[in-house]
Order: sequence, then structure tokens, then C-alpha cells
Amino acid sequence: MKIDLHLHTNYSDGKLSPEKLLKFAWENHYEFLSITDHDSTLGYQEACNFLSVYPLELIPGVEISTNYQTTDVHILAYYFDVNNEELVDMLKKIYDSRYGRAKQIVQNLNQLGIDLQWEDVLKYAGKHKYIGRPHIARALIENGFCKTIKSVFDNYLNNDSPIYVPKYRIDTAHAIEIIKNAGGIPVVAHPGRLEDDNLLYEFIDMGIEGIEVYYASHSTGQIKFYEQIALEHNLIRTGGSDFHGSDFYYLNYSAPDICIKELKSKYNHKRGIK
Repeated sequence: MKIDLHLHTNYSDGKLSPEKLLKFAWENHYEFLSITDHDSTLGYQEACNFLSVYPLELIPGVEISTNYQTTDVHILAYYFDVNNEELVDMLKKIYDSRYGRAKQIVQNLNQLGIDLQWEDVLKYAGKHKYIGRPHIARALIENGFCKTIKSVFDNYLNNDSPIYVPKYRIDTAHAIEIIKNAGGIPVVAHPGRLEDDNLLYEFIDMGIEGIEVYYASHSTGQIKFYEQIALEHNLIRTGGSDFHGSDFYYLNYSAPDICIKELKSKYNHKRGIK
């Protein structure tokens, strides 16, 4: 079976609509999918309307931007109540803050003599008005200020740039608590991107319940290392491509079967099902 537990739609920074993402996944013979848009469940909720056409199993998911000791930490959440008031409020605060942040970045660019118009950025955000640095990067390229995404970040949008504006992030421990209160399963996303692997042990103490071991760009060594940590600490192992729509190679990525088995087992355990 084919499994991908980490994908994005145009409700965050992906390029495909929920319907088109499901269509591509169905045509590529996926059985289990989780739409994990950044700080929003709206893409997942819209995708549910098309499951009669593309009858794969769609698992509730979201990728939450959190902060721990100045480190950017992304937490995946699965099988939560999408209507949980505390969770909805947290996601709205994070999601809404992106708009103001992006506008300030554009203003900072203007102050440096880069005549990028806010309207040029908005058209990449689409009707959902989700705006992140990738949208600004695309606008800069289209308007001839850079040639590649890499050059944009190297020259303008990296964290050390004077243009950079920190984004609003909730504390990692608090996010984990809110996910659990909503009945969900919190998982550390792409741990290979962490500045220090030792942080994983601190997240375990906070109550994390899984690690995204099988991330598409993890090396074999990283996979073995994170597998070992998960097994030693009784954590579930998940996996996904982090597909955004621009590289169809990632849509053919499939996580090992153990990922869906462990995720479902944890979900059933929380519900008291044996």
C-alpha cells in the first residue's frame, strides 16, 4: 500500500487545491493520506468533500509552527477534533499573524530599494490569503530581482537578513498540550532539520507521541537513528513527503506500512479500542 502522511495544499504553501491533490494521489494509487497544511485544517476539511470521488482514507492532520528556546520546531498533529475550540483558536492566531509579517517583509524590501509591490505577493497567496516567505520569493523571481528560490533566500529572506521578520509561534510544550487536549497525536516533523538532535529528548519529556522518522529527504543514517530513538521511547513512527506541488517526484514517495499501523494503533488506544 502507498502512504503519505505529510502533504500541503494551496490552503497553506502548496500549489494544488485539495481536490487536485486527492486526484493526483488517487491516480498514483495511494491508500492513506494526510493533508498537513501549515497552521490550518481548512484544506483537509475541503478535501473531505471529494472522498466519494477519490475514496482513499484521509487522516485529519496539520503542521503547527512552534518555538522552543529560539528554535523553529514544527509539530505534526493527527486524528484531532478539528472543531476543538482551543486548537482552532491557536491555529487562527498563528495563521492570521502571517499576513502582517509578510507585509512587513515587503516594506523592509522596499526600504532597501527593492520595488516589490504587495499586490505581486498577494496573487500567489490565492483566495485563502496564506502568505509565507515562499510566496514573496516567487514574486521576487517573477519581477526579475532573483533567478532562483535559493538566491532569494541567500540574498534576502534568510533568518540573518535585516529584512527578516520573526513569525508568531506558540511554545512547543503548549502546542503539544493543546493537540492532546483535542484528542490528537503530536509528532515531531522532519527531525533532520532540527539544530540539535538532543532536543528530541526534551520533546519526549514534553509528551510528544511520535517522530517523523521516514521523511523523504532523510538519509539512511538519519532514518536508522530516529528509528532507534522512537523504539527506545515507545513512540510511533510516521513518514511523509512534505509535498508542496512543485516536484512530482515527492508524490510518488511512500512511507513504510508500519507508519499507518502504528498511527492507527495509537489512535485506537486513545479511544479505548483494542
